[in-house]
Amino acid sequence: MTKGKIGGITLGIALALGLICTIICVERIPVGYEGVVYSMNGGVQEQTLTQGWHVVSPTKKVKEFTIAEEQLNLTKDNKESFTVATSDNAGIEISFQMSYRFISDRIVNTYQRFRGMDGDDIVNSRVCTVLKSKVSEVTAKYSMMEIYSSNRVEINKELTSYLSKEFLNTYGMEITGASIIDVHPDEQLQQTINDRVTALQKKQQAEAEQETIKVEAETKKIQAQAEADAMIIKAKAEAENYRIKSEAITDNLLKKWELDARLQHGWVTIQGGTPIVNAEN
Repeated sequence: MTKGKIGGITLGIALALGLICTIICVERIPVGYEGVVYSMNGGVQEQTLTQGWHVVSPTKKVKEFTIAEEQLNLTKDNKESFTVATSDNAGIEISFQMSYRFISDRIVNTYQRFRGMDGDDIVNSRVCTVLKSKVSEVTAKYSMMEIYSSNRVEINKELTSYLSKEFLNTYGMEITGASIIDVHPDEQLQQTINDRVTALQKKQQAEAEQETIKVEAETKKIQAQAEADAMIIKAKAEAENYRIKSEAITDNLLKKWELDARLQHGWVTIQGGTPIVNAEN
């Protein structure tokens, strides 16, 4: 074998080894993720890896954490729904959804706290374990009916606020939204809910009827008062009109009327209680 062939083979081997080494050493961080780097001799690096391709020594390990918003769905469809407590001790099965992300400035501390676990491991083995009890701490303040229907918006708002505080320091996570997306009562509980809904509807109907009666009675009262006021005003007007006329009839006016009558009918006298008209020539 010639030296040229030997050199070519050696070069080929070197290139192959270099390619293999490059493949082994290149680490790709997906969009929306950051990587925490750990080495056996240097520990955890403070500087994380952002999205893109990076050359990393084979002696180092990289664990990924999502810094973009992700959703955790614990639903009946994926058989992960769970039962929460209520203030009336009913207990009700719910489907739950939570939007979250790991905070970039905290992922190194989170990695150290959980001894090398990546973001998905922390969510699946730690967050999901405590999440159900944390949700129950909020729902225990509300009745079954409030969770089932009327107060869902308020409950979801409180869940988001509460879980944000709980998970920020412990897991370095920001909770952007947490909500009960569905309720799954069993047959007995559903019947109880139906009975309560029916009772509530009857109560609301009775209250509406009472309000209608109250409004009608108030309307009649107002109408009667208006009629009475109108009669008083009319009576006062008639009395005032009579007063004005009475004051207008003076002695001079009476004399004038007498004079006008004499001019028209002649002299008027009274004889034996009978008016006698004496015509004037």
